[in-house]
Amino acid sequence: MPSFLHVFVNLIIKNKMKTVAVLCLVALFYGVLAKGKKGDDHKVKIAVYYESLCPDSKRFITQQLAPVWSDFRGVVKVKMVPYGKSTHDKVSGKWQFTCHHGPDECYGNKIQACILKDRSLQDTEKMELVICLMSQANPDKSLDTCLAQVNKEAESAKLKRCASSEQGDNLLASYGDKSDAVQRPLSFVPTIIVNEKFDQAIQDEAFTDLKTVVCRHATVKPAIC
Repeated sequence: MPSFLHVFVNLIIKNKMKTVAVLCLVALFYGVLAKGKKGDDHKVKIAVYYESLCPDSKRFITQQLAPVWSDFRGVVKVKMVPYGKSTHDKVSGKWQFTCHHGPDECYGNKIQACILKDRSLQDTEKMELVICLMSQANPDKSLDTCLAQVNKEAESAKLKRCASSEQGDNLLASYGDKSDAVQRPLSFVPTIIVNEKFDQAIQDEAFTDLKTVVCRHATVKPAIC
């Protein structure tokens, strides 16, 4: 075989191998995504629309949600929406908020909004922080205490800057839009939605016995049920 033809054939073979390798990587990537999505499909989805200073929100998150989140890892997927019965309107290009329990709650909601959207925190750390904050007498003033519990003290200044800036305003407004899409204003806080569909009977039961609701909706019953 002439040398130029040999080189040409080798180039074709190499390019084909590269193409096959790339296609395999793409297939693997989408396979992982599909597996992750399918993995979430069987989970019981719990969305909690709450307020940082609301006694009922604090009671539900610490007494119902926290143990379920801890005991049902891999069974539940939790979404937290810190807003509640607040309102938000843009005045002269700046968001203005009115919160159910006053300005301190607005700040507490913003702190938690910043935590939930922080890319440097793992999902488990975010939930641990929310649960810790909601267990404090003053969730709006307890960030450093809770960050210490998850060894994330270095995040304090960044999260406080977020909550006191336009970034925090925008995050809280986006959570407000999510909350308003359910009901404006919410008739009860916390509002608890299971599997993306509001049901008053499930709301009432979940508020006092979330474990039973999760066990009933789980496609694969864990031993704890």
